[in-house]
Amino acid sequence: MIDLIARKTPPRGLRPALRVSLGAAMRHFGVEDREVTVVLVGDRTIRALKREHWGEDASTDVLSFPTWEPGDPFMPPHLGDIIISLDTAERQARARGHSLTREVALLASHGLTHLVGFDHPHAEGLGFEEGATGAQWQVFHEAWAAARAALPPET
Repeated sequence: MIDLIARKTPPRGLRPALRVSLGAAMRHFGVEDREVTVVLVGDRTIRALKREHWGEDASTDVLSFPTWEPGDPFMPPHLGDIIISLDTAERQARARGHSLTREVALLASHGLTHLVGFDHPHAEGLGFEEGATGAQWQVFHEAWAAARAALPPET
């Protein structure tokens, strides 16, 4: 189940596309029976969260707050929260030449990959780069491929 909370109003069509694409990524990881909360916010909110939890005073595109640690014998029903800044996502979508919906879907799949226990080296530039290479990035690319395949063609 995907609980979607919009603290900043997304454009029409983004919510259903996000649900479908994130659902596909959840199936990819075999966690479709779990719950994830996605919160859409603006830069001010995500900056405050990043400052509070990471000690960095800057906005970002996506933050993940998992409710469990890999290796724990029990995976809870709620995997955690994915916070996405629509402001940053919009800038990144423009810079990459694609829709905000596609960018938010990419960020959600990225956040989910963290929630299920994967990490990666720090990415320079516009956050998660579809072209990032290396073994640690492969799981992120696979999750995005599953999410992207579920998006409607116009995104």
